Amino acid sequence: MSGISSLAAVGLAAVLLWAAGAKLLRPTETAADFRQLGLPAPMLLARLVPLVEIATALLLLMAPGWGGVVGFALLAGFTALLLAVVRSGRVVSCGCFGSSSTEPVSMVEVARNGLLLLAAAVAATSTGLVRPALPDLVVVSTTAIVGLLLLQLLALSRVAGGLFGAELAGELGVDE
Repeated sequence: MSGISSLAAVGLAAVLLWAAGAKLLRPTETAADFRQLGLPAPMLLARLVPLVEIATALLLLMAPGWGGVVGFALLAGFTALLLAVVRSGRVVSCGCFGSSSTEPVSMVEVARNGLLLLAAAVAATSTGLVRPALPDLVVVSTTAIVGLLLLQLLALSRVAGGLFGAELAGELGVDE
């Protein structure tokens, strides 16, 4: 299990560093997204959140067990915010990766965070980073691929639902 938890810690650290970097490169857009989400002091948060993500990523690499616990708490907060937005019916972008996506918050982002929460929980079981064995790589790679495929299916259903739910111009049965 230690190889799997090490891979989870390193993978989650990479995701957090990517998210932090994207936010740091686009602070104005990130602040605008945070404002739309209804967060207080969006410009301050646009600068603070990436620093917290970087600190968490470093903790995942230096003390992966504790990093997993902190990462889980951080992701739980992000996920609660995303769920609140989905439940409210508001159509806003999440700014999750520095406004790299303009898609509105949906269950796709909630599910993605669920997978990241799983990685954080697995990382929390680590007592230190170790070199993973081949079976550990196979388990983590397979899990990641299945998770990514499920996320893509959710994203496709979001697009397909939008296409098939809309009335098309000139559609039969439409009153003129």
